[in-house]
Amino acid sequence: MGATKICKLIYAVICLVLFVSVVNCYGANKKAEGFFEQGKKLSSVENADQAIDNYSKAIKIDPKFAKAYNNRGIAYVLKKKYDLAIKDFNKAIKLDPKNGKAYNNRAIVYSYQGETDKARQDLHKAQSLGTVVNPDFLKKIEALPSTPESIFHKPSPSTSKTPQVK
Repeated sequence: MGATKICKLIYAVICLVLFVSVVNCYGANKKAEGFFEQGKKLSSVENADQAIDNYSKAIKIDPKFAKAYNNRGIAYVLKKKYDLAIKDFNKAIKLDPKNGKAYNNRAIVYSYQGETDKARQDLHKAQSLGTVVNPDFLKKIEALPSTPESIFHKPSPSTSKTPQVK
């Protein structure tokens, strides 16, 4: 076999591999989207475990599926698994830094955890990205002190007079 024929054969094999890869990738993305949509249908307190399972399957197929991380985070909130929710919101934000919904959702969890400053920052970030934030929630967060210390550890007023002992 001549060198030209070998080059043509290698070229054909490479093209075939690329074609198969593209077809598989497209099929996998459709499958991930299907699990994601199923998870959305199951997102309720009663079905949170099933929703988490579907979002996890979508993520396994497509580890860069930011919306699946965000929605799985919401399902974790329904289960009151706040640390797992924060982890998923962080991943969604890392994959898509312009995802205002993930910032908003993380702010809600931070507020549950008493992390007022973080909640406030995330709400402002969500707004800056064009996400509509619940105005009542924002007012409540804005009204809270920055840290608990600002409430509990106020210095006592100093007195310039020393009490006299009789």
